[in-house]
This record gives sequence, structure tokens and C-alpha cells, in this order.
Amino acid sequence: MLATLFLSAALAGELKVHVLDVGQGDAILLTTPAGKHVLIDAGDDLDDTAPQLQAFGVESLALVVATHAHADHIGGMRPVIEGFEVGMYIDSGLPHTSRTYTSLMQTIEARGVTYKTARVGQVYKLDDGITVQVLWPTDTPLKDTRSDLNSNSVVLRVDHGEDCFLFTGDSEEDTERAMLSRGVETCDVLKVAHHGSRHSTSEYFVDAVSPTIALISVGAGNSYGHPGPETVERLSRAGATIYRTDLSGHITVVSTGNGIYVSDGLPYSPRPTVSGGGWGGTQPGLAATASPEPR
Repeated sequence: MLATLFLSAALAGELKVHVLDVGQGDAILLTTPAGKHVLIDAGDDLDDTAPQLQAFGVESLALVVATHAHADHIGGMRPVIEGFEVGMYIDSGLPHTSRTYTSLMQTIEARGVTYKTARVGQVYKLDDGITVQVLWPTDTPLKDTRSDLNSNSVVLRVDHGEDCFLFTGDSEEDTERAMLSRGVETCDVLKVAHHGSRHSTSEYFVDAVSPTIALISVGAGNSYGHPGPETVERLSRAGATIYRTDLSGHITVVSTGNGIYVSDGLPYSPRPTVSGGGWGGTQPGLAATASPEPR
């Protein structure tokens, strides 16, 4: 299925991917060469995301994606729907009993925003040949997993020329196994699932994706122990350069269509360096904690 959101002519330019600093949550803004905007998730707090979008000069969002209905991904979504023109809103189709979810869906209906359930095979075409492809979920959701809401997160692949980004929500190992059974291609940039939880980003998934850049949206000193040391180590062994919002704050990744660079954010290494200039090593007091995860 091909959903054409824009009919603008192909333009040469850069795709910017902003990983917003929203603490222990996710919020990612994509800005195309023609100045179109896509938002993936909106953090936990009502004030998490909308003010940051305003600071970027965003007035409208062509596409808004809620990867799943947990509050740390949709808690800041209602002000976004109320304050910006939204072309289309998509989510996994799995409801939640929370007031946050109920209030958000009521706002979407009241504002007359076009709503669509994300399903494998959907492709949304942006300018400059940029495509947003839904890789998960399918029509048959995963059930009886550690967290069905997490495991049925919307997973997106964004392609711009030769460059690729993979956005994974809070998907878990069950999701990864199911996706791998369908086939997963390599991708340059991986938005690491579930804030770097040990329940995601398995070795076989990392090997399949083979990212050169890994982005972790995570809150400093969070009680879940995110990111898990095992996850960080797997990414490091795979050769990915890791960027974390708890250490860098806002992260910006830029795609030219023929190459990717990070314009905002400092790379993190789980291993200390011996000597020499430049960035390296774990900063004192900033290592991931090992407290148990309650969810």
C-alpha cells in the first residue's frame, strides 16, 4: 500500500533526524529537505515535546506516529495534536486503558485528524524520494509476550537515497524474532528499542541490521537501569557508534542521501581509552546502573 502524503518535486538536500531530549521517553522529529516534518512519539510529559517543536519552527506535521500506547511515548502527544496541524496520525492499533491514551484518542477525533492503523507494507512517500515504510506490526499481533504493547510497537524504516534509519519503538526480542523471520535488511542508523533495555536489541538482530550509528533515548539516572550494559556491549561489539540522550541531550543526525553524519551529540564508549585526544571512555558517574527493570 502506498500512501502519498506530498506531491512536491524531488529536491536535493538533507534529511535531519532530531532525537529530542525528553528524559525517560522517546520523541523523534524528522525534517525533510522541503521542510516537511514527521514526529515519532512525544515523550512522557505534556510539556516534553510541543515546546521543542515550536523552538524548531514547526507549524505542521505531515505524519505523526505513536509507536505504542505507553505514557513515555504518548504522554506529550495531546498538546502536539492540539497545537499543530497534523496530516495523518498512525499507531499500532492496540488500545490501552490509561487516561492518557483515552484522552489522546478523544482529542484526535475531536480535531478531525486522519487516523490510520499501522501495518506491515504501508509506505508513506515524502519529498526528495524519502520513504517511510512500516515493518511492524502485522494484522495478527503478537500475544502473551512479556509486554504485548511493547512487542507490537510500530517499527519504521526511513530511506533517503543510499541512507537508512530504523526506528523501533519499544519492540522486544519477540518482535525481533518475528521480523527476522520475514527478513530484515541492513540499516545505517538504529534507534535502539526500549531505551536500551536488556529485553531488546538482541545479538542476532544487531547482526542483521549492522548499524554504524546507534541512538538511545533514555533518562539520566532512571530507575530501570536503562540502557542495559548487555545492550551497550552488543552494539559496541558490532562496531556501532553509540549516542545517548542522557549523556548528550539532544542528538541530530543528518542524511545527505549519500552519507550520514551527527551534527549534535557526543559519541559514547563503554570502554575506557588508554590515552590521546578526542572523546572516549565512560565519564565518571555516567555509567548505566544495574537496578532491576519493573517493566
